[in-house]
Amino acid sequence: MSRRNSYVTIRRRRKAKRSLRIRRLGLILLGVAVAIAVLAYLYRSDLFAWAGAAQEEPAGEEPSSKEPDPEEPPPEQPSQDEDPQLDAPEPDEPPADPQPEPPALKVVADGDYLLALVTKETTLKKDYEPRDLVKIPAYMNPPRDLYLRAEAFAQLEKLWQAAKEDGVTLAVLSAYRSYSYQVGLFNSYAKKHGEAAANRFSARAGQSEHQLGTAIDFGGTKYDFTDAFGETPQGKWLAENAHLFGFAMSYPKRMEHITGYIYEPWHFRYIGVEMAEKWKESGLTLCEFLELQTQYWE
Repeated sequence: MSRRNSYVTIRRRRKAKRSLRIRRLGLILLGVAVAIAVLAYLYRSDLFAWAGAAQEEPAGEEPSSKEPDPEEPPPEQPSQDEDPQLDAPEPDEPPADPQPEPPALKVVADGDYLLALVTKETTLKKDYEPRDLVKIPAYMNPPRDLYLRAEAFAQLEKLWQAAKEDGVTLAVLSAYRSYSYQVGLFNSYAKKHGEAAANRFSARAGQSEHQLGTAIDFGGTKYDFTDAFGETPQGKWLAENAHLFGFAMSYPKRMEHITGYIYEPWHFRYIGVEMAEKWKESGLTLCEFLELQTQYWE
């Protein structure tokens, strides 16, 4: 009896141990399942994305490492039933009329003509160059080689001698200038002072009296090329006597609205003795006086 009881007891113990192992295994499996569920919940977005990508990716192909360049969408075309201007804002005011083009410059037919009108409304030809230029001598104190037309130079010598006899010493600072020289000169002034300012005291190429070979810029003082030159003995003498030798002041004081240039008491142009005396008597600016004379245009 005791053996049988002992055998039964051993079987019960073994059964109990197996049940315990099964419960433990069940608990472990349950823990693992719970852990997987928690992780799946936490990373559900990544899992869904992975699952979607796996479905879209064709089997047996490696994904391309280089994306194709995007194509530009074609421009939208308005339908035939649609007015493309319906959404355009109405202008506040009608567009301004186009600005009229400035009138063409009158071209001087013959620069040798002593009374040729040279202003901002006219132009000398690019290739015009006087044929009788004479070099200004050193005793007239030119800063470089300068030239003047023969007739104007002959009268300049007389003017020079008369001024010297009156105790006035002059200098010739500028005389003939070519078209190309004037291009560089005006552009230099425009770059330094601005085009609008340069246009008040410097002529554009083709519009400079210096190209005629009969215009002179006088000097010989510390006030050369300034308004104050007009108050020096040289400036006063020229204003009173230059016309007796055929020279007229081109740009007098307070006449910029007529001449187009500021006051230049140093700038004189030769127009002939007889015509210079008539100009002086007229009281007109030189350009006004020349407008009354016969002009020849191309």
